[in-house]
Amino acid sequence: MLNRKLFEVLKELNPAQHKRLRLFLCSPYFNNGVSAENTVRLYDLLVQYNSDESHAALAKKKVHALFFSDTPYRENAKSPIDNLASQLFQLVRQFLAQTELERDFGSVYDYLAPARFYRMHALEERFWQIMTAARKALNSAPQRDDTYYFQKFLLEQEEAKFRGLYNSSQDDNNLAAAQESLDRYYSIIKLDYACVLAYQSSIAQLEDASLPLLYNELMALTASGKSLDLPVNQVYRLIIQLLKESSEKNLLQLDQLLKTYKDQINPNSFKNLNAFYRILWTKHYFRDGKSAPLERIFKIYREHLERGYFYLEDRIPTSSFNNLVIYGLRVGETAWVKKLLDDHPPERICGTRHPHEIHSLCMAEYYFVLKEYDQAHDCLKYCNFENPSFTLMSDLILLKIYFETQNELLEFRLKAIDQKIRRTKLSRTAKTRYFNFLKKLDKVIKYGWQKNSPKRTKLIEEIKSVPEIVSREWLLEKVME
Repeated sequence: MLNRKLFEVLKELNPAQHKRLRLFLCSPYFNNGVSAENTVRLYDLLVQYNSDESHAALAKKKVHALFFSDTPYRENAKSPIDNLASQLFQLVRQFLAQTELERDFGSVYDYLAPARFYRMHALEERFWQIMTAARKALNSAPQRDDTYYFQKFLLEQEEAKFRGLYNSSQDDNNLAAAQESLDRYYSIIKLDYACVLAYQSSIAQLEDASLPLLYNELMALTASGKSLDLPVNQVYRLIIQLLKESSEKNLLQLDQLLKTYKDQINPNSFKNLNAFYRILWTKHYFRDGKSAPLERIFKIYREHLERGYFYLEDRIPTSSFNNLVIYGLRVGETAWVKKLLDDHPPERICGTRHPHEIHSLCMAEYYFVLKEYDQAHDCLKYCNFENPSFTLMSDLILLKIYFETQNELLEFRLKAIDQKIRRTKLSRTAKTRYFNFLKKLDKVIKYGWQKNSPKRTKLIEEIKSVPEIVSREWLLEKVME
């Protein structure tokens, strides 16, 4: 077959990207080899058949005949069509790189290129003019996050290089400023990764749970009143604290910090910080359902969806999509959930190789709540999900279907899921939630039908008060029926 990597990339491009890619390929500045015309022809052919590598028209032998009819085709041997496909793939990669560069258009990078040119050619007046314009543009932006301090570092570094070449008596004037900007940039990036690591440690059994290098020193330097006490660092420090132990008071404090410093944080980082905010409310709910009611959590999720915080190029990551469905169903917003599912088919789910299965899993949750158990069962599609939690969620729905339909396989499924949880690589807390569910479900089966039994009364209180458990509301519904 032709270059598989080429097919994979072309399939993922949207119509607007394809339009710009063709313009790129037609530009002699970028595509100026002897095969320039043929690379455009090959691209048009692939797009005509939706880059479907299995399509008969894109069979390697047939494509070879179209482009190199005077050259014999030899099976299992490198041919001119392989070289042409490789050239096209190289141009596609160059297009992706160019697209990323253009995303920085209008930022400090636009000023750095001419500044470096002026420095190398000793055009001092022009150099200072462009540097003044660069500083004005940078400081006019409200953001004071990692991007700002890194760009500020680049400006200070460029000025220090100029002074080092042409003003030797003042060559250290900008070194301190460059160092300060670099320290601030480093502190923000380091705390960002520390947050991610702390979160990963809370949801999975990481083999290396040691603290990051210089973590304690960084926490000391970013404390209140210290040299790296920046607004965005205050947010990161509070998130790290809440990942260890949350309280409603501190969660509300985080909400206030995010609102106060919103304009100082770039949109992508702000989305990530709000993702932590949602995660922390969810963790707090599992610890204490009374002070973190699902209605409050669902309201946060719905508001964030409306503000676009979930989207990555118009697609929603798997865990976020699943949470939107789960919380919507648990507060009775079935019509809202159905619209969400209809508006977000598998093509609008990202972060997985199995978007159709994730969507089907959420549809199964929807039909289960409607008590349409046969349809829920039909939606369950088993596969090796990248996130083992989805596999357990699928098993849990099936278990609940067996309970509702009084299936004779219920006891067998209970034991099988118990073993699967033990073998699955999850955090201790996550496993506790599933084990608690299985234990309480087993008691519901034994005592739930005994209306006047003190054991049933005790079980109801246990389900209400146990700090870590999945499907708490469903268990309460079953034991109180």
